[in-house]
Amino acid sequence: MEDVKSCCDVDHGAHDEFVEQTDRWDKLGITLSSICAVHCLLTPVLLLAIPALGQFFEAPWVHVTMAIFIVPIGIFAFYSGYLHHKQKGLTALGFAGLALVCAGLLMPLSGIQFLGHDIITMAGSACLIVAHILNRRACPCHRH
Repeated sequence: MEDVKSCCDVDHGAHDEFVEQTDRWDKLGITLSSICAVHCLLTPVLLLAIPALGQFFEAPWVHVTMAIFIVPIGIFAFYSGYLHHKQKGLTALGFAGLALVCAGLLMPLSGIQFLGHDIITMAGSACLIVAHILNRRACPCHRH
């Protein structure tokens, strides 16, 4: 119980600013991870239904572009969240999600590999979404 007091009673201004910034990054992370998951789910359908559009979504640069945004936002959100709430399991879940997304990105692309990199990437996106949501709720001040 003392940890909650020390977390929330030290400096309300700095704490509120920290919570606001972390909350903003987690919301952005949730949005980007959700877009990534939807992308992975829809790409096989698009490849079958609309070949030209499907090829665009399956292009390696699309995955690299998403990772360029997802990875740094995730690192910042989970690291800063950990500094505040000290929940190792939550932070590990976030970094595991980032690792899975990167693993899916680095796997060779050859047509539709729905049972290969897509599953790994979707699992990573799911981990990221859950971790960002839990990271937002981890501040002891928000446990009302």
